[in-house]
Amino acid sequence: MALRLVRAGFSLVVHDARPAAAAALEREGALPVDSCARVAERSDVIGICVVDDDQVRQVVREMDGHLGAGKTVLVHSSVAPRTVRELAAALADSGAGILDAPVSGSRPAADAGTLTVLVGGDSAVLERVRPVMECYAKHIFHVGGPGAGAALKLANNVMLHMNHLIVLEALRFAASQGITEAAALEAINVSTGRSWVTETWGLIDDMLNDHPQAGTPEIYATMSKDMWQSVVAARASAVPMPLTALGTQISETYFREREAQLTAQ
Repeated sequence: MALRLVRAGFSLVVHDARPAAAAALEREGALPVDSCARVAERSDVIGICVVDDDQVRQVVREMDGHLGAGKTVLVHSSVAPRTVRELAAALADSGAGILDAPVSGSRPAADAGTLTVLVGGDSAVLERVRPVMECYAKHIFHVGGPGAGAALKLANNVMLHMNHLIVLEALRFAASQGITEAAALEAINVSTGRSWVTETWGLIDDMLNDHPQAGTPEIYATMSKDMWQSVVAARASAVPMPLTALGTQISETYFREREAQLTAQ
């Protein structure tokens, strides 16, 4: 996403906990700085792409004092709707705008600039930053007030991750019947069981190998966090999500099994 921005001609200031990531963008013309506060000082639009709610809160705390009228924070991470609403309330007196703007489409869409952005927040703020988003997004949906974009991303990811678990389970069954994974997927992808998961098979596997948390126990919680966020959010409105809750419970077992398969190949 950052690469799409700098190549579109935006003056880009970047900070990353991983120096190599910022260095790669510097070679493209971006300006690396040593803190989130420096990003906020030098930028009108600040995009946050981190792992979880705690990291989003930490980034916003680090920018405290450098956010004011005319500045906009875009929370691109998948977080709980309540987190965005809390941050919106905290920033209200500063005059800065904030939008929850989680993205969908995975790496191929990010590379092609065809991501989908699910936006919650003030529509006027969205229109102000739309030219920025259009550098990396093909579809931009404004779905409601603060937290609405985050909620829809959780709903999307419930479908994605539950579907992935079902595919892993179905392929395990196929293997038990003597059918290879490649043969099963070839047939399924022209049958009624096909989905984005089967048609892009391997993209989620890649996360187990090259995600910043790959090789650590934290990767399993990250893979299932959006399912659990949905269960917790739904509990507040007494909406039952028993299948999603079950998916959260079995997710680590399925991913560990898949990781072992990939290692053995």
